[in-house]
Amino acid sequence: MAIPTDLKQTGFFRLWAGETFSLAGAQITYFAMPLIAVLVLDADSWEMGLLAAAGSAATLVFGLSAGVWADSFERRKVLQLANLGRALVLAVVPVLWLLDALSMWALLAVTFAVGALSLLFDSAMSAYLPRLVGKKQLGPANSWMEGSSAVGDVAGPGLAGVLVQVLGAPLAVLLDALSYFASSLALRGLPRAAPEAPEGPREPHLRAALEGLRLLMRDRTQRSLALAAAHFNFFTAMFYALYTLYVVKELDFSPVVLGVLSAAGGVGALLGSATAAWISRRFGYGIPLAVAYAFPGLAGLLVPLAEGQSRPIALVLVGLSQFGWVLAVVVNLILSETIKQALVPDHMLGRVTGSVRFISWGVEPFGALLAGALGAGLLGLRTTMAVAAVGLLTSAVWPLAGPARTLCTLPDDSEPDDCGPKDGFSDGTPPAADAAKTGG
Repeated sequence: MAIPTDLKQTGFFRLWAGETFSLAGAQITYFAMPLIAVLVLDADSWEMGLLAAAGSAATLVFGLSAGVWADSFERRKVLQLANLGRALVLAVVPVLWLLDALSMWALLAVTFAVGALSLLFDSAMSAYLPRLVGKKQLGPANSWMEGSSAVGDVAGPGLAGVLVQVLGAPLAVLLDALSYFASSLALRGLPRAAPEAPEGPREPHLRAALEGLRLLMRDRTQRSLALAAAHFNFFTAMFYALYTLYVVKELDFSPVVLGVLSAAGGVGALLGSATAAWISRRFGYGIPLAVAYAFPGLAGLLVPLAEGQSRPIALVLVGLSQFGWVLAVVVNLILSETIKQALVPDHMLGRVTGSVRFISWGVEPFGALLAGALGAGLLGLRTTMAVAAVGLLTSAVWPLAGPARTLCTLPDDSEPDDCGPKDGFSDGTPPAADAAKTGG
């Protein structure tokens, strides 16, 4: 993807480069933490469920507050502080390991803290990006940001597999801590973005937090997409709570093999980020979103199907699963994020993002704990993962049944609104846009 000239002039490429570096490091932690639990701490199915729940549990505690903080303070500074915080917290893991003091409870605490800081970072980033590039450049900018994640997905897992194999998983986490520190330094050269607060006295914290949730619930399009994401993330948490344990113990994959196969997801992410803008121009937003929600369910079924197959076939099935799953998720993220940033007022973006995270990420601990319980007892690992994959398929119902199904263009889109009947929309703008404006 060529960077449009208007996008270059905003300083966006500096932001993208910093994010690419930190996200490649984040992949190391995403890859290494479950391996620390399995290989160093000998975790069982239930403990893997707890670990998966810990990161997203922060959403239940800080989900709404993170959005208020992102809307209340200068956003570039929030991004920097969140990165520095993640660097310091992650550095605890190798230190404890070297002192022979690393435990499952320490790993859970670090995972929770990183999840909380990541939530704050994401809320601030969602509000910062439209200020940096302008709403007309949101589609290309979001594609490049997901491309940044895709580069991390390609480079991170393979590098992580080698590092875990050579250094051990705890020391590999140290590199991620350094990447967050470097990313925080890179953000220093970008413009500041103080929030555009409405006139009048500042709202009390609780009221401000609930206002974002109320706006989200009044907006039919945003509400249906938040519920779709919650449905999807519940079953994703079920699936990935057991994924590392399953492929290491049942499929006998080494960390290096696991890293190489995870890199196939990065290739899918690159393809998704390169094609999402074209998909929205050609087919609109609603139907592609429904497909993007359903497709990971089909991809997920390939992993339990790999058990009992020959080694080459098992490798191909898991690699294809990673490729297809991440491709669909990246398209989903780009379309959903662009819809939200185009329709929600600037001074509410952090709060609405926090509210979406509160709903859609807040269900993940329950999915992960359910997977741990079912995997340890009633169903076993393989059947639990298959059930989770089938559950993912049904998440497509939300965009198909809601107003997003006929959403063709967004404010400031340059393409004509010609992707089908509008189902009562006036001038190509869904009622969600009006709700968002009045909510501000």
